[in-house]
Amino acid sequence: MTHTLVHPTGTTRPQSLENRPARAARTRRAAVTVLSAVARYDAIVIAAATTVLAFHSIINHDGPLANLTTTQAAIAALALIGAASLIDAVATDLIDWINPDRWDGDTAYALAEELGNIHDDIDSGADPEEIHHSLRTSGLLMATGVLSRRLGLAFAERGEDDQAQRLYAAVIHLRKADEVLGHREAGETPDDGTRKDLQ
Repeated sequence: MTHTLVHPTGTTRPQSLENRPARAARTRRAAVTVLSAVARYDAIVIAAATTVLAFHSIINHDGPLANLTTTQAAIAALALIGAASLIDAVATDLIDWINPDRWDGDTAYALAEELGNIHDDIDSGADPEEIHHSLRTSGLLMATGVLSRRLGLAFAERGEDDQAQRLYAAVIHLRKADEVLGHREAGETPDDGTRKDLQ
């Protein structure tokens, strides 16, 4: 089972995670990697071990599976399936609890919700000039482009070049959009620091 992080709008970071020391993050990430492997491969390991025991019992007429009746074999199979499901659930819960990165990026959900509220404000009669000015001067598109580029670099470092290239392509589009209505006037050249962040 692959652990997928999903945080709906309005999700808040638990207080129990707020003050955990940063130095423990590396250890917790290592634990998450191990637990993810457990959740992903536990059923395979259990099935392989059971197959080896069954083969040994058949060949040598000995072992824990040698004298099982059909009913007992069915019960044992259900027990093994239940054990794998329980291990998956426990490992997933532990991952959710100790993962130092679980709540990273939740601000994006809150930001999307706020942008939706601005959309509703326009529908209810808000001044579009004020909203356009805020969008143009806030640097929102530029900041999104810089973040997308950093994400692309992070995926490239992990060898996920396809995902990195998609993010780099998004950076180009965000840069173009920012040139038209972002914090600069259309056609204005970005400063050296901004250009470096987006290249």
